[in-house]
Amino acid sequence: MESMEPTAETVRKIVAGEPVGENEERRLLICPWCDSGDVEKISEYGPHLMVYSYICRECHSPFEVIKR
Repeated sequence: MESMEPTAETVRKIVAGEPVGENEERRLLICPWCDSGDVEKISEYGPHLMVYSYICRECHSPFEVIKR
């Protein structure tokens, strides 16, 4: 039986926000407040384990993105 544990490469892609499967596209993040694409991940975990915390470098607003 094959292990259900993700490979190190899969984990790296998940953390980097890169597509994992063949049919997935790279996720382009924009600020929900000002529509700027200049955003920075500030935490792997937001107030919940299922979200990343980001901040917009343009308007300085924090926001969260649901993990895939």
